Amino acid sequence: MKLPTLLIVDDDDVVAEMLEVMLRNAGYEVRRAASGEEALQQIYKAPPDALICDVLLPGIDGYTLCKRVRQHPLTKTLPILMLTAQGDISAKIAGFEAGANDYLAKPFEPPELVYRVKNLLARTASEAPSAPLRRGKIIAVFGAKGGVGKTTIAVSLALAIRLRTRQRVIIVDADLTFGDIAVHLNIAPTRSIVDIVRSGDEIEREMVNQVLLPHPSGLQALLAPPRPEEAELVSPDHITRILDLLAVSADYVVVDCQTSYDDRTLSVFDRADHVLLVITPEIGPLKNTSLFLNLANQLGINPNAISVVLNRANSGVGIGVGEIERVLRRKINFHVISGGQPVVTSVNRGMPLILDQPKHPFVQQMLYLGDQLVKQLGGAPAPQTTAPAAG
Repeated sequence: MKLPTLLIVDDDDVVAEMLEVMLRNAGYEVRRAASGEEALQQIYKAPPDALICDVLLPGIDGYTLCKRVRQHPLTKTLPILMLTAQGDISAKIAGFEAGANDYLAKPFEPPELVYRVKNLLARTASEAPSAPLRRGKIIAVFGAKGGVGKTTIAVSLALAIRLRTRQRVIIVDADLTFGDIAVHLNIAPTRSIVDIVRSGDEIEREMVNQVLLPHPSGLQALLAPPRPEEAELVSPDHITRILDLLAVSADYVVVDCQTSYDDRTLSVFDRADHVLLVITPEIGPLKNTSLFLNLANQLGINPNAISVVLNRANSGVGIGVGEIERVLRRKINFHVISGGQPVVTSVNRGMPLILDQPKHPFVQQMLYLGDQLVKQLGGAPAPQTTAPAAG
């Protein structure tokens, strides 16, 4: 039987370690965070069974942390025990108003802490809904150099998953300065991510859903700002919050990333369940892709959560597959042929090739890619056993 997992949030290492020892001895798994921001990252990525937080924290305080947890649909029922040296009634009221389930003033005896945690878990378990919210999968599509066909791959992948699974798929244009998702899908940019950002500091699920734009295929799109100068209005925290909310609204979220390593792009990688790394058989993309893989290793991204896609694999004039794999020191996961003039025409018309020419070899390879990726992420796509030839 899996032990309940507790997250302790306290910037005092001595106190945090003491709490961890107490609770591990009582039979709990324990994780720790030293700030509210770090705690939110852990909570949204892998929610614990209960949160134990101090009021005084660097950055956002314990009250704000509670409010953020309560605002997120995936964690709004998470049990919270607040610890503080402030034992007066006004501090307790403030904690309960922020969303804490229980409040324990320091100093306290270890048995009381263990009892409070046990009681809190038992009480919330009896009140818990029978079907907890499920988090959808986030797929980041990234090209380490411009011109590799990243957006075409992202749009085709999102449509492939939508067509094969019939589940809710959202594509996010995170190329905030020069994003082209609206052009590829022929969607009028009447709303964009900027509308969410301008709605205020507290981004809500309903607001995000209202800004999504529909496509006739059933795909939904969150577009980049209509004007390049508005890109600076979007912060890394905005990206994190929006992706977390989309993940509990959709089965799959495909993110078309910008070709840069700024904090907003790193926020996408932090939330992504899988990264699709698009490359073409040329020296520039190859060099930059090698650098990206080194960075990904430094960031702690699981190599198994990265798939390399060789686009325009049939060009016949670029670097050979063997040499690419030697430089990258890993296998290419997917080969996609150049769609040629039909792809160019489809983009100009705003009619993705996957919808206009479903039998085209490029489309068949994208459907296969989508099937394999969904399978890898734990879904159940339409059956297909062999990869289409790369030409």
